[in-house]
Formats: sequence, C-alpha cells, structure tokens
Amino acid sequence: MDAGLSPASKIPDVDEQMVLLQSDQLEKIRDGAHLLDVIGNWFPVIVVVIGTAGVLLAHRRRRALARTALGAAFACLVVAIVLVVARRYYLDHLPPQVQSEAAAAAVFDTLLHFLRVSLRTAIVLGVVIALGAYLIGPGRLPRAIRGTSERTADSAAHWAFGHQIRTGRADTWTQAHRRWIALAALLIVALVFALWNHPTVLTILLLVLVLVLVLVLLALLALLALLAASERATIEA
Repeated sequence: MDAGLSPASKIPDVDEQMVLLQSDQLEKIRDGAHLLDVIGNWFPVIVVVIGTAGVLLAHRRRRALARTALGAAFACLVVAIVLVVARRYYLDHLPPQVQSEAAAAAVFDTLLHFLRVSLRTAIVLGVVIALGAYLIGPGRLPRAIRGTSERTADSAAHWAFGHQIRTGRADTWTQAHRRWIALAALLIVALVFALWNHPTVLTILLLVLVLVLVLVLLALLALLALLAASERATIEA
C-alpha cells in the first residue's frame, strides 16, 4: 500500500496460526540436535588431526594410513546408523500433542541435515584414502592395476608422438620435477577440500577426478620427454 498499491488496503488482516508440532521436550531436542551438528562439523577435523599424528608415528605408514582411514569411515558409519535408529525411536515415541508425524520428521531431518552430510562425506573420504593407500602398495592387484595404467599411458604417448604432438621444454621440465609436481597437486587438492564450505560426496569425487587427471597428464608428459630424448639420441648417432 505504501508503494502505491491502493487495492492492498482492502486485504483484511489475518491472524491465524497452524500448529505443526507441540512438545515440552522440543527445546531439549533442539539443543541436542545443535550439539550433534557442532560435533558433526568438527568431528572430521579431529579425526584427520589424530589420524595424521598416528600415521606419522607409525612404522608402516602406508598400512597405518589405510587402517586409520577405514577406521574413521567405520566410526562415521556407526554414527550414521545410530542416527537412523534414533530417528525411528523419536518418531515412535512422539507425545500425543503432536498432530503431524511428517512435520516432526521434517524437523528432525532439518536439524540433523548437515551432520548427515558430514558423516557421508567422512565415510567416502575414508574409503577413498584407504583405496589410494592400497593401490600404491606392493600387492598383486595394485601392481596389476599400475602396470595396466602404465601400458595405457605408454600407448597414448607413442600415439601422440607418432602424430607429431610436441610440448617443447614442458615435458622435459615435467619429467625432472614430476614427483614434486604430484606432491604439490596432492597438497593443493587437500587444501581445497579443507577450505571447502560444507564439502559433500560430490566434492570429494570431483577433487579426486581432478587429481587423477593431473597425474595422468604428468605421466604423459614424462613419457613424451623420454621419447623425445630417444629420438634426439638416434639422430645424433
């Protein structure tokens, strides 16, 4: 009406309330849910700090990393199962004043939304880290996977080299600093994940994909450098 809409003055004032949920325990439930939400936000950080310290102090760090990651994922899975059981118990013991079970369920799900997301993220992150630690190990399956990857990269590099694809000095520099570049890429991905506001499972998968693409590119450039050096040696001979 103040904005020039004079017909709005004919709209009657409505003072109606619809009670979706009414319970004397709602305040306690809200406080408990807030506490769980805070724990859910800090729990992954605490796990990472403790796990990192344990891995650095371990004798076999790769195995310790895999076990720590799987242990953290299992712990988060247990918490997630407890939340499912708690939700069912909560809905089965609603006071008589509650008029809508669906509304009560919506309140519970909303209050614990970020905790559930954090738990799912921690579970997937733990599995990904454990899988990565396993694939760089000495087992038969990891060696077979790495061998297949190397043969595929070698075939791709030969195809590119045969089609006159050259990268100049970039491949030589990459070959000389490949390990440091890979370590820097890993640290950058970890930093991005740590600084990401409310990371999700999709965030982890996206960062893993980026890291894998970087490692593949490094492998191709290193192989191109070897092929170029072999070609130069043949010409000089």
